[in-house]
Amino acid sequence: MTSNNTPPPAAGLGIWANLGIWITFGAAFGVVVGGFFDNVALGVALGPALGVAAWAVFMALRSARRDS
Repeated sequence: MTSNNTPPPAAGLGIWANLGIWITFGAAFGVVVGGFFDNVALGVALGPALGVAAWAVFMALRSARRDS
């Protein structure tokens, strides 16, 4: 027997969990790049900032695309 009823959509990560993912990837990227330049502390310090900046650009582009 087939039903046309679909389950409710799963809850998304939300904006703050999404930001956390970007910060985590930014930190990992900072550690890798810092290792290449023999300055891991600088990479750890600047990596999360890079993640936040990338997140902000991504969200702005996504919002602009949705509004147009």
